[in-house]
Amino acid sequence: MVPELRPRGIGEILDAAVALYRARFGELVRYAAIVVVPVQVLLTVVLLSAQPDHFTVSFNGATTPQFDTSRAELAATFVVLVVGLLTHAFVAALTTRVVADEYVGYDEGASQAARTAARRYLAVLGVAFLVALAQLVGLLFCFVGSYAAQALFAVAIPVERRPVFAAMGRSSELTRTHFWHVLGVVLSAAILTSILNVALAAGLDAWSAHGGSPTSLSIAQGLANGVALLVTAPFVAAVIVALYFDLRIRDEAFDVQMALAR
Repeated sequence: MVPELRPRGIGEILDAAVALYRARFGELVRYAAIVVVPVQVLLTVVLLSAQPDHFTVSFNGATTPQFDTSRAELAATFVVLVVGLLTHAFVAALTTRVVADEYVGYDEGASQAARTAARRYLAVLGVAFLVALAQLVGLLFCFVGSYAAQALFAVAIPVERRPVFAAMGRSSELTRTHFWHVLGVVLSAAILTSILNVALAAGLDAWSAHGGSPTSLSIAQGLANGVALLVTAPFVAAVIVALYFDLRIRDEAFDVQMALAR
């Protein structure tokens, strides 16, 4: 359990997230790997069948396969996006639940947490899809609009069991009065997680530039994506959960409620 339930600054939230991350790291990675590993194998097979010609690296470290044939690019990109969204939603549902239990000192067991995550999967998937859509709309109007949507709906996935639109409304209710505080946490977490992504993607891009074959590059990308997701997803979950409780402490005296409950 995180000691001293109280409002925290951005740096303190990240410190609390690191403590949560370390406390349940092995458990989080083990259960996330059950989903991530077979999915990355599937995506690697898809890329191998499409045979990308090279990869490009975006500003946040994400690698994108490039194809000479537009039909192959469209099919492979569609499969990667859909399967990636499904995978991220389940990992987010599982990791936020496990980390939230650690935050409040409640141990329901990882297997029970996994069952709870499975029951919430469709709601989390719906939230993930709508938040991604809101980010896309924000990106079209203004580059920073994507992060504004991310901040408003930052805590839509954690602990509370609500339907999709109710979860997004609840997140907006908690975050809008502390928007800049939430945005600072979101940007800080994004920068920290992008460091690993950029390092892996840069190595992949350098290999591609020096003549790596499409087959070896596809396999390497699958490995890099799997490692990045297993390492960064639990940390992102820890940050979001720490932020969620911080907002509830600020606006709803959650620390007093927990003290009375104890």
